[in-house]
Amino acid sequence: MRHITLIILTFFIATIASAKCASSGIYCLSKSTTLNKNGLIILEFYASSQSLIPDLNKKYPIYLKSSNGKVQLNIIETLKGEMSLTQIILKPASELKADGIYTLQIDNLPKYERKPERYNSLSNKREELTFKISNSVDIDLPILTSTPTEQKKTLVYYGCGPESWVYFTIAGQDKSELFVRANVKNKATGKVTTYILDIENGFVKVGHGMCSGAFHFDNGDNFEVSFQLFDQSGNTSSLTKALAFTKPTKDTNDE
Repeated sequence: MRHITLIILTFFIATIASAKCASSGIYCLSKSTTLNKNGLIILEFYASSQSLIPDLNKKYPIYLKSSNGKVQLNIIETLKGEMSLTQIILKPASELKADGIYTLQIDNLPKYERKPERYNSLSNKREELTFKISNSVDIDLPILTSTPTEQKKTLVYYGCGPESWVYFTIAGQDKSELFVRANVKNKATGKVTTYILDIENGFVKVGHGMCSGAFHFDNGDNFEVSFQLFDQSGNTSSLTKALAFTKPTKDTNDE
């Protein structure tokens, strides 16, 4: 009976997940509505939206707009994921005004594209990506307060493909919103992929979902990862030692 219930549950989860596998999308990594005067913005482009990146600030101007005018956003780094994702790190071309309210704009987008938005849990609506600029300039380096360790692996097979994750514990301190810069090396091929990840409830998830992800775990079983804390102003902690790990191979639905 338990096995049948799991099959039914997996079917419904797969159906819901399939509905979320859109063909495009642009998202902001930051959940904060405040940006330091030297703050950066990280955007993630999914699937067909990745093709827009080379034409940003050419065919598609990208900027912050306020009541005082526009501030162009320049791409200072591009990070290519291994499964339908690419990140860009954006820096304002000129100083942002303290206490100013700025909204992110991308002009001339194709009709199928929507500019990145933020979900407002109070209104239950999606809203324009708007930031209030603080009066502070953050140049302090984030502090890693514990040594990252592998916690668990998960592997779930859905209708369109597997979801495969390795969870690592991580903790740090900083005055700005914190992310993790992960460097994953495939020990069979020597390929190194770098991507910026969220910290979720004290964990950083290395791997991919059913439709997309930073790390694919193809062409080999053995990998290693090193981490740096990365804050919203671009400050980084020291790089951790490389941690060896193997990709998930056991279907966790069977447990």
